[in-house]
Amino acid sequence: MTVLLGLSAAFSWAFASIFVQKTSRLMDLRVMLFAMLVISTTVVVPAALIVDGLQGPFNVQALAAPALAGIAGNVGFLLMVKAMRVGSISVVAPIIALEGGLAATVAVVLGERPSPAVIALLALAAAGAVLVSIEPGRRTAKGAGWAVLAAFVYAVMLVALGHTEQPAMTSAGIARIASLLTALPLFLMVRQLPARAAIKPLCAAGTLDAIGFAAFAIAASLGPLTVASVTAAQWASAAALIGILFLRERLHLSQYIGIGVTMAAVTGLGLLI
Repeated sequence: MTVLLGLSAAFSWAFASIFVQKTSRLMDLRVMLFAMLVISTTVVVPAALIVDGLQGPFNVQALAAPALAGIAGNVGFLLMVKAMRVGSISVVAPIIALEGGLAATVAVVLGERPSPAVIALLALAAAGAVLVSIEPGRRTAKGAGWAVLAAFVYAVMLVALGHTEQPAMTSAGIARIASLLTALPLFLMVRQLPARAAIKPLCAAGTLDAIGFAAFAIAASLGPLTVASVTAAQWASAAALIGILFLRERLHLSQYIGIGVTMAAVTGLGLLI
């Protein structure tokens, strides 16, 4: 069930990323973030009320992990969109896929014990991401630096969601509320409504994000976190393929090899863990 839910999150986030890229050049990133969070929160919080009644605990210590996940999600999103604005989704996505491996590494540090084969595949995934990020004739591919930062921040989000004390949907609801509250001041700095052409893509992206966020929260609660994190990171492989097949993005041979290596490593992790 953890693998199925992790993959559900992956495909939801993959399709959401396509809508995000389409709207990223139409408005300020802060407006985009707030609009998506309004939609995502209105989906996740009622679902949490229905599924588990927003059960506690709600003390400061218990709220810290889901709140951290929500804030990290905001920062990761802004970094991801920045990367997509300057680079190709088929390049950016496999690099951000390292979030799963990074989160799995943290899980190991916190006590989980993967096999040597899993450790080898994590290293292979990292090597593949390096190949994708290097564009011949340039130091790095466009957007690679922002994508690496996004991977680290998203890894924090994944780990935090895997260490909450509330039921899974309640954790997702708290995280989304924290995201919305921290995005509000950013939105008020801009005070600009989304462009009409961006409303439908934003609604689709927000809804898909909510589904992915809830699916991962449940997967992480079922555990182990290494499985949930790595399978959810498959969103990047799916998004990269969409970029190549449907958005007609063209890369250098070494970058295609990097995508293939990363996808193979992440798939192997999903099968082994």
